[in-house]
Order: sequence, then structure tokens, then C-alpha cells
Amino acid sequence: MRNVSDNDFSFVVKKVFLPTLVSIIILTLLVGYSYYWNIDNINHEKLNLALSEAKANLNKDAAFRQWATLHGGIYVKPDKRTPPNPALAHLFDRDVVTTDGTKLTLMNPAYMLRQMSEEFEKLYGVKSKITGKLQLNPKNKPDKWYGSGKHA
Repeated sequence: MRNVSDNDFSFVVKKVFLPTLVSIIILTLLVGYSYYWNIDNINHEKLNLALSEAKANLNKDAAFRQWATLHGGIYVKPDKRTPPNPALAHLFDRDVVTTDGTKLTLMNPAYMLRQMSEEFEKLYGVKSKITGKLQLNPKNKPDKWYGSGKHA
């Protein structure tokens, strides 16, 4: 029977234990880095998708507004939901009556877009708001979030 000597133990440590320990440490670091890289990549992808969808919605709204502008607005039947726009009171043809007696009022593109945004926000889950440096309508003032500078 062979006796276990210090040389045999040293051999096991040098040839088996240390390489195994180094391999485990390297693999752990690689798995950790891979995990971090994948989580970071997923977060970037979420932001890119959100930005892409926001741009698509903005472009759709801009196209709709441009279309309505090229047509000079659109006439609709006035009702509780769509009363005549006071901002257009200076136009002589804001309110018209058709030959069959139907009363119509002019909706300008901003009024149309704001009404659509308000009415379909819950249905489609897209919230938008028209604003600008010069607000003719108090409803077009920026909200607190936009005015806080947190959007940057």
C-alpha cells in the first residue's frame, strides 16, 4: 500500500484544484458579464422600441394635421362634444348651413387633433397633447411634466 505524501497533495493542488478554481472563477465572471450585457441590451431595446413607437405616433398626428390643413379644416355637425370653436369666431364661414338645412361648424386641424387625442386615448393607449410657444387655446398649455424639464 502506498502512503500519501506531501508531494502527492501538492501535485493534486497544483494540477487539479488550482486549474479547477481558476476555471470556475473565469466562468463565473463570464456568466456575470453576459448577464449584465443582456440586461443592458434589453433595457436599450425597450427604450428604442418606445422611441420608435412615439415617433410613429407623432408622424401619424403630423400627417393627419397636415392633411386637414391642406383641406382648410373639416365641417362637422355641432353638438355638445364639438361646439363651434371660439378661436375661429373671426371667420365668416365658421358656421354654415347646407342646402338641406344641416348646420355645420368648422373644425381646424388643432381642434380636430386635440379632440381625437382626448377621445381615443383610453381606446388605443396613446396619450398626446398639442402645445407650443403661443397657445391660442388655454387647453394647449404644457402640462406640469413637460414644464418641469424631466422630459430631457
